[in-house]
Amino acid sequence: MSVYSYEHPLIGKVTYVTDHNPQLYGDTISFIKGFEPSSQLGFVHIPQLEGRENSDSDLFFHKKARKQLLTAFAEIEKQGLLDIITQCNSVFKMRLRRPTSGYFSSLPSNHAFGLALDINQNDGMDGISCAPLAPVFQYYGFTWGKTFSMAPDATHFEIKKFL
Repeated sequence: MSVYSYEHPLIGKVTYVTDHNPQLYGDTISFIKGFEPSSQLGFVHIPQLEGRENSDSDLFFHKKARKQLLTAFAEIEKQGLLDIITQCNSVFKMRLRRPTSGYFSSLPSNHAFGLALDINQNDGMDGISCAPLAPVFQYYGFTWGKTFSMAPDATHFEIKKFL
């Protein structure tokens, strides 16, 4: 078990521990100061995902980002892009980042803050089928993981700023 502190750009300073020492790649974490998931996160019902195979319509997400998440999915539906989504899940996970570059990270994943979701992990194309959704999510304050310079992840969308 190792103890770390981190200044998250949206959450502020947090302190957390890893489950293992030395830490494992993508190790499970627990927050000990600065972030309380039970008070800052809640379930958000996404009507557009109801009944869709391989998708969760109730996502455990940060309360401050609830409206922008709902609005993004409503806009995706309005633009006729909903059928692009074949899978939507992997929202809340208390873990370290798992960079695809292969380098170890001791920073918490934005999934641990309920600020990220993964779409179309099962598309067989590393999530690139999400490309038409990216402008909508970006308009509503998300960053598309495909734009990460060191470790692009086309399935990943995370809150960049609260609107």
